[in-house]
Amino acid sequence: MTITAETADAVLGKAAASTHWTATNLGLTADVSHGGDTWTVTLPPVETGADPVRAQITWRESWGGAEYIGVAASWAQTMAIVEAAMAATRVH
Repeated sequence: MTITAETADAVLGKAAASTHWTATNLGLTADVSHGGDTWTVTLPPVETGADPVRAQITWRESWGGAEYIGVAASWAQTMAIVEAAMAATRVH
């Protein structure tokens, strides 16, 4: 599926403000609502020696089902998303 830049920016912006992240075998994920749909943003794990990996919008769920999206965040968006994920998962 192709999404507009405005939609991608809105979804990634909401992920950067998310306070609920879930650790999975695919990395940290956050589900955010936008435009009546639920979007999953994933922060993939970095393996030792691997190149840095950007956050990405991986899924969109709606009444019609779920579909893979695969839209990568910019590096600036990724850094904001990393900050949100680390703040949400930090042990206090």
